[in-house]
Amino acid sequence: LDAEQIEAASTTLEALLPLAPPAPGQEARYRYSATCSYFDAALLDLIQHPFFEEVAQRVLRAEAVRFLQTAILATYPQPGVEFSYDQHIDLQYTLSDLQATPRRVVCTFFLWLTDVNARRAPMMYRPGSHQLLARAWEERPELRGEIPRVIGIPLSDLPALDYAAPQPLIARAGQVTVLSTAMVHGGSLNVDVAPRKVLVMTFTAAGISVALPAAQQEAKDRYDAELRKRLRPERVHLVLD
Repeated sequence: LDAEQIEAASTTLEALLPLAPPAPGQEARYRYSATCSYFDAALLDLIQHPFFEEVAQRVLRAEAVRFLQTAILATYPQPGVEFSYDQHIDLQYTLSDLQATPRRVVCTFFLWLTDVNARRAPMMYRPGSHQLLARAWEERPELRGEIPRVIGIPLSDLPALDYAAPQPLIARAGQVTVLSTAMVHGGSLNVDVAPRKVLVMTFTAAGISVALPAAQQEAKDRYDAELRKRLRPERVHLVLD
């Protein structure tokens, strides 16, 4: 990717998710997001970029991969607050899913469209927590047939395991982080002076099913149908049934 592509995506994201004054009687918002609902050229060029497909193939040990979801997030500076963060997971799978070939998990890319420092809403994550949890889920027979799946679970509802201390994910604009949202992680407040903007893209191995909540699956189906019309012909295989 070049600087022009990153700048174009950053400008597009801010237009889609602008900092808006609060409505009467409501609190001000500083964090905005959208999922599978945009078709701007600057973002579609990145979603269909061959680099992400090639890396996802390596991560997932798969000969072919398919697009799962995309999201955009903007976190604006929040005056007068102390730094704090959330902790949760968004994905649940067993150790067998992680060790399989192809892997029965989701490969997630966070493409940073702005610099991220320790004060600019860094993702806080607990290294290795996805492996601890994958082992724990393996021992839960009631989950067989239910996972792998996309599901939000707060830290307070997760097994009490020996998690590593949270660390901030620091990056420069144009860098990409490859991660598993099955690790304990969470967004933080922006106590810096500039917004944090990121494009999220997720992929699964072709033929591997990772269950989505019903509303997300419906949104994905609608989005994929439109992507088939808008992706370049040589890239449309990413959203084929």
